[in-house]
Order: sequence, then C-alpha cells, then structure tokens
Amino acid sequence: MKLRPLIDTGEDLASPPSCIVAAAPPVLFLLPGSLGYGASLAALTASIREIAHVVPIRYPDLGKILQGQDGVCDMAAAAVEQINRIQPRGHIRLLGHSLGGAVAFEVATRMFAAGRSVKFFGILDTSLMGERSSAWETLTRTIRRIRNNRVTAPRMVCRALAKATVAIGHEANLARMLDRRAKGQFDLTSFRLKQELQEVLRAKAYFRWLAEPKSMLPFSAVLFRCQRKKMPQTLGWDRAFAQIDVVPSAGTHTDLVMPPYLAMNLHLVQKALSQTYSPAEFPQREADCSRDLASSPQPNRTRVQ
Repeated sequence: MKLRPLIDTGEDLASPPSCIVAAAPPVLFLLPGSLGYGASLAALTASIREIAHVVPIRYPDLGKILQGQDGVCDMAAAAVEQINRIQPRGHIRLLGHSLGGAVAFEVATRMFAAGRSVKFFGILDTSLMGERSSAWETLTRTIRRIRNNRVTAPRMVCRALAKATVAIGHEANLARMLDRRAKGQFDLTSFRLKQELQEVLRAKAYFRWLAEPKSMLPFSAVLFRCQRKKMPQTLGWDRAFAQIDVVPSAGTHTDLVMPPYLAMNLHLVQKALSQTYSPAEFPQREADCSRDLASSPQPNRTRVQ
C-alpha cells in the first residue's frame, strides 16, 4: 500500500464555492447514520444546496425492523428503491454518514452490478474496523455531550433501557408495551424510547454487517476522517475500494456534522463533490472561476491505492 499526497485543483476551503452556479444542481443521495435524518444533517443539506440537490434516504422504521427488515441489506434495498424512483438512470452520487457509509457501500455494490456508475462516494467517518468504545470512553463522551447540551438525562435513561432490552432480546415486547401506553395518542416518553430502540437495533445491524465478506468496488471513494487514536488511516476502506482518498476532518465522530465543526467540514465535502461535476452538469460558471480555484490553498489529502 502506497501513500502519497495529492495536489488538487479546487476552491478555497475558507469560503463557500460561490463560483459554481447551476439552476438544477446534480442530485446527491445522503445516507444518514443510525439516528436517521436529524437536525444536524438537515443543516448540512441546507448548507450544500447551492451545489447539490440533497435527497435524504429513509430506512425501514422500528415497525418494519421488528417485522424482519433488520439488516443493512434491508436498508440498502429501501435506499435503492428510493434512488431508482428519483433518479432512474445515469450515474449517482452517494454520501454516507456513520452507519450510512455501510448502507451506501451496499447501495453502490447493487447499483454497479445493475450497470449504474457511481460518480461520487463520500464517507463521513465510517469505520470498517468494528472498534467499540471502552467504558471510560463512553462515560467521558456522554458527560461531554451532556455538558454541551447535546443530549439530556432523560434521553440517556431511554437509551440505557433500549440497550438493555435489545441485549436480552425483548425489543418487540417493549414496543408493544409502549404502543399500549400511548393508546393512539402522542406520548413523549414512548416516542423517545422507540427512537432509541430503533437506533440501537440499527447499530446492531451495522456490527453484524461488519462481519460479513465484502467485495472490492473498482472505483474510488473519499473518506472524511476525524482523528482517531491507534486506528489505520483508511479505517479499513482500502480493502473495499480500488482507491481511497483520505481527507482529515474536524471534530469527532459524533459531532463532525454539528456546529462548530459543520462549517469546516462542509467546505471539504463541497470541494470533493464539485470536483466530480462535468461542464454539462454545471454549464454556467463565472468567468474567473477557474483562475480563483487554481490560486486557492489546498487541504491536506492522502490517496491510498
């Protein structure tokens, strides 16, 4: 395996890519993490809409998970159906966050087998190494998130109950109990517990998927990698793609799409994505666009083949 720095031609990461203008920007399919499409990814979608029409993918909900659609392959099947409905032909662009990186890989595998090309495959800090946090790391991360008002004590209680229920295999019983409690009305506690139960089951599916064999895809991907101690640079993705470009990103795995890191990482995604556009996809450009991009500073980026 060889590592070498890239010399890119792209736009200044310190300012938005205003030099690219299009009436109908290309479609980018966003595959969210186990939490689904929440406020942080909505902020990313809103920020990137000038250069891409972002379409968030919806996974099977808790009800369908409990009916057997409980694997990454089921999430990928749902994603493929949505993609084919929205963009039935032509090449596609995928961006996966956390669990979404695994789902995106399965989607790309199916699309490639069906004769579709993948023009952009972005990975927001998904790891193929299957590492699990130690008890101390989990505790310190939880305390930090509570202090930053990113999670609340009631939510942590709901999550602990969801994890304990899944561990003993009684998730269906808990879901039925919550439905009886709600009695057809909205109940905040039941809603929170169901959301946590859904996330825990999706995370469980992700770790099952990691143990499955995977074929290598014959095209490149871009890994937006946060700092991780004692982890290989590619987080295992060099075994899944013919080429992987690693772009160091700000923040940690849990907050790379949240302020204040969202603004910094957004420019990295915009730059990598816009480099895959052809003149036909963006026919209108400012006259000095190419000159500005050529003179702008470049990010640190490493290619692994």
